[in-house]
Amino acid sequence: MAEHASARLGIPAAVLPFAQINAPDTYDGVWANACLLHVPRLDLADILQRIQRALKPKGIFYASYRAGHAEGFDGLGRYYNYPDQDWLRASYGRGWSLLETIAQQGGGYDGLPTPWLHVFAQKADGAEEIV
Repeated sequence: MAEHASARLGIPAAVLPFAQINAPDTYDGVWANACLLHVPRLDLADILQRIQRALKPKGIFYASYRAGHAEGFDGLGRYYNYPDQDWLRASYGRGWSLLETIAQQGGGYDGLPTPWLHVFAQKADGAEEIV
């Protein structure tokens, strides 16, 4: 995917494990579509803090998750953290001036109907923050 992105954008696209993100105030936005849903629940808050630090003030963030109530595996044997809205919102912690979750019905690779959560957030600029 990174190779295709590099070719399409004409700039290098890097592959970096979430736990190695260390680039303070670097990015205007982060698009995490259907990827953070594979991060173990115990690690998600740290990963989200790393992403938040990497965003510039007022930077935009999007992520999508398969919704549920407890981590587990799908019918194809793939791990998901399956958050609900309250747990997910708490995982984001402080430092956001906007944090919205939207629930939506969709599907997955297993072909089954799947509830999804979409998170839209903006990094606080220091003057305002929601808790």
